[in-house]
Amino acid sequence: MFKRTWLTATAAALSLSAATLPGTASAADVTLGLNSSLGLGCQVAGVRAGVRSDRVGLYGQVSYCTSNLEGEPGSVAGGGGVTVDLFSASDVTAYALLGASIEGGDPVAYAGLGARYGLALVPVEAYLEAGVQRTFTALAPITAPRFALGINYRVNVANFEGGLQRQGAAAGSDGTSSAPAACNLTSDQDAANAQAAAQSAAQRAVAAAARSYSAVYSNVSYSVSAGEASVGSNTATVSGSITLNATRNSDGQAVGGTYSGTVNLVRSGCGWSAAGYTRSGE
Repeated sequence: MFKRTWLTATAAALSLSAATLPGTASAADVTLGLNSSLGLGCQVAGVRAGVRSDRVGLYGQVSYCTSNLEGEPGSVAGGGGVTVDLFSASDVTAYALLGASIEGGDPVAYAGLGARYGLALVPVEAYLEAGVQRTFTALAPITAPRFALGINYRVNVANFEGGLQRQGAAAGSDGTSSAPAACNLTSDQDAANAQAAAQSAAQRAVAAAARSYSAVYSNVSYSVSAGEASVGSNTATVSGSITLNATRNSDGQAVGGTYSGTVNLVRSGCGWSAAGYTRSGE
């Protein structure tokens, strides 16, 4: 029962290909999301798509915009913007944004600050944005607050190449470091960095799953074992296993298991960032 519930859900979450927190990975992230202004602004619901590389992101958005006038229907609003990551702390990344759109036939410019919450190896992230917008009407510009709350699904560009790239990380390894020369890393140091990044990402993802299932399981303990890294030019793989033990709250029974898999990584400057997880046997 334990395997079919929390452990299976944990492994399923880990097996989704994902990028790490934007701003840390050198490879680009493609994002698809939904959002709403929740009353502060005309946008009832919107669809957003974009791409992020390093600290900079670009996105386009189409929304349904309410008129807020009795007897007048809403309209479609469209536009786009740019984001720049400012800093990251744990699982949260703060960023600045600047954008423009057309709402009700009038041009709108806006700016503000935002925050994303996302976990390594988990492709879903939530974001919150707040700022100010200026609508340019035929009579006079109107300044108002702007707010957005949404959720994104992230896919790292490296994952579009699928299994071929992940296999190439191992098959293309020649035992030499491909880190930038300025990093002054030996091949052993480069591989050790990849191993440490994989283990850290796995620990954070499992810890997040444990928090999410706290109502079902208690006294959760886990250990992550990471093997040697196979390093290619800009990708690497690290095989290992996760051992989980817990108490099922419904009947007090001790449950647990060990599961193996492979963490896929992409080069991030002089280090590595996790870009996905594949369970053994898949």
